[in-house]
Amino acid sequence: MSEMAVASAPATTANLGPAFDCIGLALSPRCTVRAREADEWSVEHVGEFRPGSTDGDGVLAAARQVVGESPLSIVVDTEIPIGKGLGSSAAAYVAGTAAALRAVGEDASPDRVFRLAKELEGHDDQVGAAVYGGLVLIPAEGLPMRLPFHPSLRPVVAVPPTRLPTYKARSILADEIPRDVVIRSLARVSSLTAGLITGDPGMLSAAHGDEIHEAPRAHLSPEVGHLMDVARRAGALHVARSGAGPSVVAITTFDTADRVADALRKEGVGVINESMDTTGLV
Repeated sequence: MSEMAVASAPATTANLGPAFDCIGLALSPRCTVRAREADEWSVEHVGEFRPGSTDGDGVLAAARQVVGESPLSIVVDTEIPIGKGLGSSAAAYVAGTAAALRAVGEDASPDRVFRLAKELEGHDDQVGAAVYGGLVLIPAEGLPMRLPFHPSLRPVVAVPPTRLPTYKARSILADEIPRDVVIRSLARVSSLTAGLITGDPGMLSAAHGDEIHEAPRAHLSPEVGHLMDVARRAGALHVARSGAGPSVVAITTFDTADRVADALRKEGVGVINESMDTTGLV
């Protein structure tokens, strides 16, 4: 019997408000996949979070893409809540791709895994952050680029009990955007990027108010707006939907992170209050 190959990829928060599909940040929870060659396909999901009957199995899809019909025995253990805007599918595709490649003795370099996983996921920002870790920019051309995330900053994520499928959140977005909205959005993205790199509170504050995806989605999950207000009042420098939501990511300082996390917990939601993941795929 062949040895188990192991791969692990982190959760991610994408968009961070105005940087729609362009910026992702890796978080601490992980999806770990173990795979080995077998006589027939098998997938076992262990741990707290498992895909439902309508969710699809990202790990299995990734593994089949990599090895075709050569069967693998797979065990999946994920710490990432599903359907919450935390990149659970991206992490599954990334870890599944890498574990399958390793199980059959093939190269699982980050660049190769990124190219394969993004074809399944369709969201380069989440896949990029899951593969490379840290704060990742998706350029108009070429591979993702790591950006410096100012050492004074820390992400705090509120995870409500509700779910919001990405396809539903995507379906309400406009196909065309007025010029004035585009101009304001470019200004917000510039402020966000500068603020994340420099830690400047004014820059981060100027990044709020996205009109391209956050405003149209507001009615899909009313709790999001409330949680954003709670985080701001507790001292967050910038607050946004995490991916499509309904999770909310607050950019805080290390000094205010616990205060923001405590305020969010009082609203009855789960909270991720740990430093960003800097490793990515392992």
